[in-house]
Amino acid sequence: MNPDLENRLWRQRHAQAAARLSPGFADRVLRAARAGIEAAPSLFGQLLLGLATAAACALVVIVVHTRATHAQDQRTLADWQAIASSADDLNQTQ
Repeated sequence: MNPDLENRLWRQRHAQAAARLSPGFADRVLRAARAGIEAAPSLFGQLLLGLATAAACALVVIVVHTRATHAQDQRTLADWQAIASSADDLNQTQ
């Protein structure tokens, strides 16, 4: 592409974008960014949030694992009871 054309198109796009921004936009953005940095959570707060999240995840994992293990134990016990009952029936017929 032609470098002169590219430069002219770039300047047009830049002028169009600048016309859409309200006066003082850059200052408001910088002020908001500086206020956000000052209001950022402390390291202790971030650490506490991370620990609380990890504890909640661990609790969910433990509860799900316990329920799944209990359900599997109940199925296995029912299967063994059926096997034992079949074995008893087989022994009684012999």
